[in-house]
Amino acid sequence: MAKKFIFWKGYCNESKFIALDKINRIINNYGDIVDIKQFSDISITLKVELEELQIDRLYSDLKDYIKLDEFENMNSKSTRERTIFINISFASAKGNVKIEVPYV
Repeated sequence: MAKKFIFWKGYCNESKFIALDKINRIINNYGDIVDIKQFSDISITLKVELEELQIDRLYSDLKDYIKLDEFENMNSKSTRERTIFINISFASAKGNVKIEVPYV
């Protein structure tokens, strides 16, 4: 039986706000971000739900944009829903624990 959850760890050299916009667009091509946990400006964890058959393509597209730990292709045709937790660390972070709220 396959593991219920998949965990990826990634690193990004761009600003968190620029990177998250691009990462969000990539993920939305394959599934949905259903939860976000922010740990200061150093790292963030995204909970993503998608069909299993989309996992390899999502990994490939994300790996083209950020540095991701290795992941063995699943080569699945299954449409069952899977959950991926992606922890992303930002190299340009300062460790500031403040969460910036945009002015509206």
